[in-house]
Amino acid sequence: MSQYKFFAKVYDRMMDNIPYDEWKQFLLQLMYRYKVKPCAKIAELGCGTGTMTMRLAEDGFQMTGIDLSEEMLEAARAKDPYSDYKCMDMRELVLPEKQDVIISVCDSMNYLLTTEDLYKTIAAARDNLKEGGIFIFDLKTEYFYKVILDGYTDKDDFGDFSYVWKNIYDYDTKIHKYYLKFRYTETDEIGRKVDKAEREVHRQRAFSAAEIREAAERAGFTHAAVYGGSCIEKPRLNSERIFICLQVLPR
Repeated sequence: MSQYKFFAKVYDRMMDNIPYDEWKQFLLQLMYRYKVKPCAKIAELGCGTGTMTMRLAEDGFQMTGIDLSEEMLEAARAKDPYSDYKCMDMRELVLPEKQDVIISVCDSMNYLLTTEDLYKTIAAARDNLKEGGIFIFDLKTEYFYKVILDGYTDKDDFGDFSYVWKNIYDYDTKIHKYYLKFRYTETDEIGRKVDKAEREVHRQRAFSAAEIREAAERAGFTHAAVYGGSCIEKPRLNSERIFICLQVLPR
């Protein structure tokens, strides 16, 4: 069962509560700390429909959006004329130019389901950064999957489509599954309205601090900072999301 097929068409409408502006300000604050230039080259992994990529492009950064879903990229290109969008697996990232910054927000990295895939992605980011460049990414925490999401069902009706969203977390595998069912109406070739349904299953994984640290060190990053959400504070046991900033500095 594919991911981000029908969901891509309605993603921005369903996810209009995502705090992109708050995250953007946090990213800018971090980039200021690391002396990133105003016209820097930045790639976003798992850019989705391009909302963050577009916001940073409007601020003058040279943006490249990377995603595995052509449907999501189609939506991104339709609303963002400033950025370059490429369909690519983040684990196999190869860009024509080294980047000053690579980012990944909105838990895209949680779609990596093994520690090896986490390592491959962090290593790929390392290989595509300029010397002294930074990799900033976020991750939903196990606390969030266990306490906030597990067993929760969400549903809504937008008029032209409706959805049911069920959540199940597996404590043994650390895999969280989103079960999405969409119902919508389409007009066929002779003008009749036809009721349709689509299903998608999304899988995300929770990673421990030790797993993240091991992957980053193995990938060759020498410096790291971790933040408990989109502000400059330390993670807490009940942090729902963490942000990680990795850098390689000369020894």
